[in-house]
Amino acid sequence: MKLSEIQAQGLTKCLVASGLVPDKMKIHITEVEPGSRSHGAHTHAGTEAFYMLEGSATVEVEDERYPLKPNEVAVIDASRPHGIFNSGATRMRYIVIIAQ
Repeated sequence: MKLSEIQAQGLTKCLVASGLVPDKMKIHITEVEPGSRSHGAHTHAGTEAFYMLEGSATVEVEDERYPLKPNEVAVIDASRPHGIFNSGATRMRYIVIIAQ
């Protein structure tokens, strides 16, 4: 099986097996400063996971809020309005995985 390199935000290298559709699973790393968010609430197809690497986050899904710290994950139905913001005092880093 041959692997091909694709671009992914925050990753030095992302290898994908030839013949796979890269959009079926997306992965990237996001960094957000304290009190900020990478974008507003939104929806899209698929299942999305937020895996915290550093800092503190609050994941919003519809009207609910869930705190996350390093080595914690939230897996959500991305067709529901959702977002994530930095609720801590330091920069947060997290991995996003979206499966469609």
